[in-house]
Amino acid sequence: MNSLPQRDVKNHFKKYLGQGLGAISLLGLCVVIVTIVEPMISGSRLSAAAETCVKPSNLQNFLNKVSLGEDNLTRYAAAANAIENKRLEIFREAKSNPDWNNVATLAESQQTKVCDLTNPPEFLRSLCNQLRTYSEEEICRNGFTTKEFNQITLEQKQNPRLRSLIQGKQMQLRGNK
Repeated sequence: MNSLPQRDVKNHFKKYLGQGLGAISLLGLCVVIVTIVEPMISGSRLSAAAETCVKPSNLQNFLNKVSLGEDNLTRYAAAANAIENKRLEIFREAKSNPDWNNVATLAESQQTKVCDLTNPPEFLRSLCNQLRTYSEEEICRNGFTTKEFNQITLEQKQNPRLRSLIQGKQMQLRGNK
């Protein structure tokens, strides 16, 4: 029987493993580059905001944003906390308007959010615009594009472990205030 010595098998395995990791790293870099270039091509409003928001000063900063490391989780949690606090503030203000009950009933009947109504009253349009602007600025201030932030939001909804990590970070940040 013509078998390779165990040492040769290990060396071949290391060689192929190294090539596989190199290919995965290259694939990951390609995905990241496409993520940045795609908004420049698509031209949507959110993409335009993302394009002007995060401007990596060097390759290392860019590569650090690729993974959901400790820093990214902390920054995501900080942005989510700030946005939620602003949402609650705006919600209280909206509820104080005499037309709130009519708007809330209309949104419920259309099974939509009040900010997604087709023709909202002026008071609500103004409040929703405030919330959108604040959210975009807070996401950017924490070093994310809107697209990246939304991707993390979707991922944490589907991934209980990630959701738990983010919630822990949010609690930690609230405790530090």
